Amino acid sequence: MQMCKGVLGNGALMLTLLAANATAATASTSEVPSPEAQVQILDLLEHEAMYRDKVDWPAARKRLASLQAYPGALHTALREIIVESTGGHGVWMTLARKREATERSKQVGAEAVAKAKVTGAVDARIGWVVIEGYAATPGAARQDEFNQDIQRALQWQDVIRGKDSGDRCGWIVDLRSNHGGNMWPMLLGVAPLLRTSSTGVEEVGSFATAHGSRRWSLTPTMVQVDGRPRLGFGRPGYSLKQPGAPVAVLVGSNTASSGEATMLSFRGRPQTRSFGQSTAGFSTSNDTRPLVDGSVLAVTTAVMKDRTGAGAGARITPDELTTGDAATLAAAQAWLLAQPACQGR
Repeated sequence: MQMCKGVLGNGALMLTLLAANATAATASTSEVPSPEAQVQILDLLEHEAMYRDKVDWPAARKRLASLQAYPGALHTALREIIVESTGGHGVWMTLARKREATERSKQVGAEAVAKAKVTGAVDARIGWVVIEGYAATPGAARQDEFNQDIQRALQWQDVIRGKDSGDRCGWIVDLRSNHGGNMWPMLLGVAPLLRTSSTGVEEVGSFATAHGSRRWSLTPTMVQVDGRPRLGFGRPGYSLKQPGAPVAVLVGSNTASSGEATMLSFRGRPQTRSFGQSTAGFSTSNDTRPLVDGSVLAVTTAVMKDRTGAGAGARITPDELTTGDAATLAAAQAWLLAQPACQGR
């Protein structure tokens, strides 16, 4: 079984879905890793987790060893160790639970897109794009996962292409329903709005790791990490008719993980402002590892930073706090229409 191993390793980075944490929290406490997988989990957390120094690892091993006959208590203890060493972002899941979380996220995303089509019409000069949570099918072969990622990025770019009539003077990027998943298709999909030029390389953020900074950048064809290809079309993607147009980014308490990464990638972009409520507080990155019993562990290994180097791995406060969907949309639209690009149109 091929699983994701993370950008800090050699495979594909998967940022844990917030829905996955919810699923894990409500899963039956009789679901526990095999003894062999427990050893693997503790080793991975002790050596790689972002906040590993907060845990007394000999005591943690002793605690789990004493609870082998009590699945409920073992489940609780293991969860507490994972939360402590990952800042609450890491999670252990069976593959079945991971699939359930992925399907739930897809449903939430589809509902958000449908809502955007009918909620509070915006001025015709403004394009509104929803970037929802996304992850490839758990357990998919590497090539199948790549194909799914590319297809999703193309779908987002096609939405932007379809709305870019030439009359758009500003854009709304709606991340309020983005619970997370895989950030790379998101950055590639929203690249026409994220980039400020149709040419060249543009840095949009980074990971702060124990081994230094890893920079995210966009070219006309791909998203890169430290200048190396991460995900790309093999040809130029879509470019706005008005590159660098003003962008309003909508966020809220459900904006998590790779949703927060996408928000951070816009922070520091010229002519950009964010609206809504503070995000979920999972602006750290997870490296998803397969375990010997077929389950998976997401290990938090880095803090996300914006293109200016700011970011603390915690909740992100938007530039303008607003309460409720209507007020958030109204504030974003008012700001966009006040920008020079929209004046006289």
